[in-house]
Amino acid sequence: MAAVVAEFFGIIGVDILPPSNLAELIPYLLTVLVGVALVSGVFRVIGRLVELLMDFRRW
Repeated sequence: MAAVVAEFFGIIGVDILPPSNLAELIPYLLTVLVGVALVSGVFRVIGRLVELLMDFRRW
């Protein structure tokens, strides 16, 4: 699981080392929040497409 999290942070551009002060923390958190929001949006779209396909087959 740690490797998956490290790879995710590497993809979105966050350094593996935690920030050492508040000036580094704010951009770090913003990057993480934007990355999580994008991943959540992608899963929502994929889920909606699967839901539409499954509902289409019912008719």
